[in-house]
Amino acid sequence: MKKLLAALVGLVFVVGFAYGMDPSFATGDRKLDSTLEQLNIAASADPDGFVRRLSSMHNFPEQELRQARDTYGLGGADLFMATGLAREIHRPVHSVAEEFKQNQGKGWGVIAQDLGIKPGSTEFHQLKRDARGSLDYMESMAKSKQKHEQRTKKAAQGKGHGKSQS
Repeated sequence: MKKLLAALVGLVFVVGFAYGMDPSFATGDRKLDSTLEQLNIAASADPDGFVRRLSSMHNFPEQELRQARDTYGLGGADLFMATGLAREIHRPVHSVAEEFKQNQGKGWGVIAQDLGIKPGSTEFHQLKRDARGSLDYMESMAKSKQKHEQRTKKAAQGKGHGKSQS
């Protein structure tokens, strides 16, 4: 029985790695895990914008978020989860980040349960909505920045920059 259980656990990790999933995102919810993986990528493209977004969304000072990120080496998704859980349980972000780092390998789903956020609860569903909203926001900001850069480039070319002189 133990061998079967060990084989199943190993298979879950192999499948997760095959799909490129970071095992720390393991929340027990595939959709949230996928959103967190995408959020991690978006946050790495604009770390300061991401911190501003989290600060505004969860009502924590930006400095507190940066300090937790830097002290505990959190990526974007981990910072999102630490901030979201901290808001739900009314604790400082650094205390949730510390809990996560002390129990590294368990994943955010286990940490959330240890902190009293049960799967399927109102709080858990709020975390999922917030993750999706943050991802949508970060993606729209990236598109706006890209459009602005394209307009600036076209405007510069239209003023004789880049045109050959005959």
